[in-house]
Amino acid sequence: MATKKPYELTPNHVNLEGIITPVQLMTLKIAEEKGWELYFVRREGLEVPVVGIKNTRSKTIGVIDEDGNFYENPVVRTRINPELSLIR
Repeated sequence: MATKKPYELTPNHVNLEGIITPVQLMTLKIAEEKGWELYFVRREGLEVPVVGIKNTRSKTIGVIDEDGNFYENPVVRTRINPELSLIR
C-alpha cells in the first residue's frame, strides 16, 4: 500500500475550526453549497490564514480573506518565480 507524502494530503482532513476564522468557515460552507471545495489553507508566516477554494465545474479558484470576503480569480503569486508567475 502506497503512503501519501505530506504535501499530497488533502486539506479536507484538517480541523478547520481551529485554523481559520469563523467568518471564513461560514463563507466556505456557503461556497461549498454552490459547487466550490477547499483547495488549500495558507498559514505559514501569516497572522490570519488565507483560504483557497476551487470550483470543480468551472476550473476557477477563489480566495476567502480574514473577513469572510470571497474573491474569484484573484491574482496569485507562486513560489517558483514570484516576479514572473502571476496567475489570473
